[in-house]
Amino acid sequence: MTPSASSSAIPFKPAIYERLLIHIFKGVNRFIPWHKLPTLLGTLNLGALRAELRRDNLYDVYPDPSYQGTPGNPHMETAEFLTTRNSDGLFNALDQPKMGCLGMRFGRNVDRKYTHKPTVEEMTTPNPRLVSNELLRRDTFKPATIINLLAAAWIQFQVHDWFMHSNSETEVYGVKLPDGDGWNGGVGEMKIEATLADAPLDDTDKIAPAYKNINTHWWDGSQMYGNTELRTTELRGMAKNGKLAVDQETLETFLPRNKDGIPETGFTENWWLGLEMLHTLFVLEHNAICDALVKEYPDYSSEKLFDTARLINCALMAKIHTVEWTPAILSHPTLKMAMDANWWGILGERLHKLVGRVSSSESLSGIPGSKADQHGAPYSLTEEFVSVYRLHPLIPDDIAFFDAATGEHKKTYPMADVAFTNARKPLEESALKFQDIFYSFGINYPGAVTLNNTPDFLRDLHTPEGRHVDLGTLDILRDRERGVPRYNQFRRLFHLSPSSSFLHLTGGNEAVASKLDRIYQGDVEKVDLLVGCLCEPLPKGFGFSDTAFRVFILMASRRLKSDRFIATEWNEQTYTKVGINWVQDGGMTDLLTRHFPVLKDALRGTKNPFAPWNKVGKSAEYKGKETNA
Repeated sequence: MTPSASSSAIPFKPAIYERLLIHIFKGVNRFIPWHKLPTLLGTLNLGALRAELRRDNLYDVYPDPSYQGTPGNPHMETAEFLTTRNSDGLFNALDQPKMGCLGMRFGRNVDRKYTHKPTVEEMTTPNPRLVSNELLRRDTFKPATIINLLAAAWIQFQVHDWFMHSNSETEVYGVKLPDGDGWNGGVGEMKIEATLADAPLDDTDKIAPAYKNINTHWWDGSQMYGNTELRTTELRGMAKNGKLAVDQETLETFLPRNKDGIPETGFTENWWLGLEMLHTLFVLEHNAICDALVKEYPDYSSEKLFDTARLINCALMAKIHTVEWTPAILSHPTLKMAMDANWWGILGERLHKLVGRVSSSESLSGIPGSKADQHGAPYSLTEEFVSVYRLHPLIPDDIAFFDAATGEHKKTYPMADVAFTNARKPLEESALKFQDIFYSFGINYPGAVTLNNTPDFLRDLHTPEGRHVDLGTLDILRDRERGVPRYNQFRRLFHLSPSSSFLHLTGGNEAVASKLDRIYQGDVEKVDLLVGCLCEPLPKGFGFSDTAFRVFILMASRRLKSDRFIATEWNEQTYTKVGINWVQDGGMTDLLTRHFPVLKDALRGTKNPFAPWNKVGKSAEYKGKETNA
């Protein structure tokens, strides 16, 4: 991150060739955007954008680097965490041992002078509930036909590894209900807890508050392994050979449940069937990795088996997200080449597997094994990164379930009936198996990330702990509260031209422009980041906006490049030969068919497991809106 005024960190300076590319493509992009260039040129363009963003769009939120810890402080009691992850996120960077750990602040992608604490008028103008009602509320289900419902479940599964804010127990916002609003019978205000700000460390914090992450910032599988060493030990239970505890007293292998009916796992907020299936799948995968390690290394202790399997499983998740999920939801040939280059380098997977790394360069031979680099300041996830992952329109209204072997339609459930303690309902009530659930998610569509497509289920959400929430209102309020710049200012700060009018913003859609004009009182500068991203025309094949994508260009690489266990310790000494091969030769399709062989027919010939699968058997006759016809 670019250092704050009081920081002594060394700013990142792009290499000479990167500075040249930045200059060249700034000229090119005045006339042709990156996504309309030939694939190789477009990939170089993305590389130039990444270098520019690394230079200009990373900001530390601590007064000085000492807040990240110093060598030996906190103290590493044993050498264990030199070669394995600490569940609290400590010791990833040995010279800054607190960097990215549990409870460290979210960073920023924009200068903090643009992230001041908003006034009451800025928080409430226009009314966030009005924005939710008029611009976010689903009018009709608009499917995202380039991906399947598994892609929607996947991103929530990953987000739960990355970030979570704490709510204040004392500060509450009152959101005025628009005229005629029926929320709670139209009586009173909508009450929303404020985000808990970290205690100020300097004068900047008083003007632009910072917030702690109650997850670790690393890509370390904390959603299933836990955020503390104590929780990790609890989840292992009495399991042997490094495995995680499972319930094998049923016909299916389930995760053990707590007294509230929610599985015992690392992170269980907003639980639903999509999380149930993926948490279960990757616990099964962890245990399968342990079996493979025991076979090859019979002298390994249970602790060594667990630590190694966790490293392998986390790296596999990172690879799947990088080279499969992202190119599915951003289905563009340039993006596919760029994401493959993040993992394998621009020289490609085939040469990498044939001869290994030919260079220490991340561009030529990929980020894994290239050596960690923080690009000028301590690593963390950022508030802007959180904002562009507001993808609630992905959730459909209903899910149609089928038998994976015969394709027979079993039952269609509303989303509300497979959430929280009802997550296992289709498995328990309709005699479905996990293989049927995965098959059904493979052929069901999620919602498109666009205007008026946030489901009523999420806009009228009742949680088990008694909260009543409109996530549409909450999304708008959170960005404002945390000082995330509004759409036009956000574009300026990410080296993009602002929209000159509502009609320009919407790509000429007069009906939407007119609605925006009315709600934002004729001021295009007031348009919220989320709303602007949902309105703008998309690059061909994209599932979300190019504006949001600018954060991904920077942070998708950063999560890998900053991580010692991906960028530096990517070797057989740390992962074992079995582990390196498990990750490099594997992917989501291999993982699914390893645990559920019946899915092979549905996945046969499918280029990406997060794109719609083949329909098998009788499911080809089903013509409901939930699935690919």
